Amino acid sequence: MNRVDSEFITHFYKILPVILSLLGAMSSFSLYLVGSKILIKLKISKLGKKIYNFFNKKWFFDKVYNEYIGQYFFTISYTVTYKTIDRGIIEIFGPMGMSSIISKKALLLSKLQTGYLYHYTFLMLVGLATILGARQF
Repeated sequence: MNRVDSEFITHFYKILPVILSLLGAMSSFSLYLVGSKILIKLKISKLGKKIYNFFNKKWFFDKVYNEYIGQYFFTISYTVTYKTIDRGIIEIFGPMGMSSIISKKALLLSKLQTGYLYHYTFLMLVGLATILGARQF
């Protein structure tokens, strides 16, 4: 059903939630006001205790869902998306990986600096030959 179609629903269906809410409020108010003795007898009876426990504990569906299903998916998503992708792949190929590669290469290049003039001249010639040789391809 499209949102546009909901505009053309009959008026009865539009006000049905309000009617049922008011009916439930009035019935609960009248039961607590007039029929409180009936509710106490129902709550003390065996059937009343079963109904009360059923609605009160909800059969622990939310506990089962949260502990076994929800936590399982949270653990998997933490392991896969956060540890593997965010902290693993992105950091290796991202800024952390680039900075570690640059610092390692800078350390190697700093070892080439001996302070002798002929070493600097040789490195300049090798660099110039590399640049000119790369332009040929």
